[in-house]
Amino acid sequence: MIIGVPATSANLGPGFDALGLALSLRNRFHVQRAEREEILDCEVGCDGADNLFLVAARRAAGLVGRELPSLRVRFEASVPVARGLGSSATLIIGGILAARELLGPEGAEVLDEGAVLDLAASIEGHPDNTTPAFLGGFAVSVLEGGRTVAIRKALGTGLAFSALVPPFPLETSVARAVLPATVPFADAAANAGRAALVTAAFLSGDWDMLGMAMRDRLHEPWRAPLIPGFEEMKEGARRAGALAVWLSGAGPTVLAASHGGDAAFARRMDALCATMGPRPWRHLLLEADDAGATVIA
Repeated sequence: MIIGVPATSANLGPGFDALGLALSLRNRFHVQRAEREEILDCEVGCDGADNLFLVAARRAAGLVGRELPSLRVRFEASVPVARGLGSSATLIIGGILAARELLGPEGAEVLDEGAVLDLAASIEGHPDNTTPAFLGGFAVSVLEGGRTVAIRKALGTGLAFSALVPPFPLETSVARAVLPATVPFADAAANAGRAALVTAAFLSGDWDMLGMAMRDRLHEPWRAPLIPGFEEMKEGARRAGALAVWLSGAGPTVLAASHGGDAAFARRMDALCATMGPRPWRHLLLEADDAGATVIA
């Protein structure tokens, strides 16, 4: 089978660990039964038994009460690793869906939509990437008593998303380690209001609201010093006419939203990335992915 899972951008400014959207950049996993377990064409160091794809597949099989056969999985990876675009979520969702397919009707019955979302969030630690990676579109998702509660909205083609990808990684564990244990009440209140505005903008299609709504006071100020060029890229995208600019997930990728079909803005993002010295950033022009994860048997 071939399993396709989209990249994601999580947090969307103030929606820490709750808001996310799927993007039109996919990892594909070619899965077949084999005599021995094998991971092919993945990043160096991820071809062992602790690969997230295999871990998720085994966890899913455990929920069904079955064991998986040995698998040969070939990665066709397009989502940059450790760049804040949900590469780990693609592995988790891909592994769960592989198990669901291989375990037949029993797998489909036990691993329904809710079970997939719950298991994926438990492996990832939060649902903001895994929910849109599975369902597609824009998603609001929270954990409540170990269960994932989610609302999803298809976005269509009204927006384009410029992923401004730096030439260096930032591990999520490092980006989380710099966050404070407590925050001022005023910052929490500001983020709560703006997260509500971001949600309202995506649900209503009022894109002009996004610029102000995306301002964050909980995580971006702490992570920005870890990302050389972050402020320059953010300000450059704003000056170029972006509707909104935010740190994608834990970073270091910066995401800028524009009206769909705005070729002039895309050219300005190409030029902006080229200004970043001897190691220029990369510009990926993307759309929303409303299909979510897919399986071709």
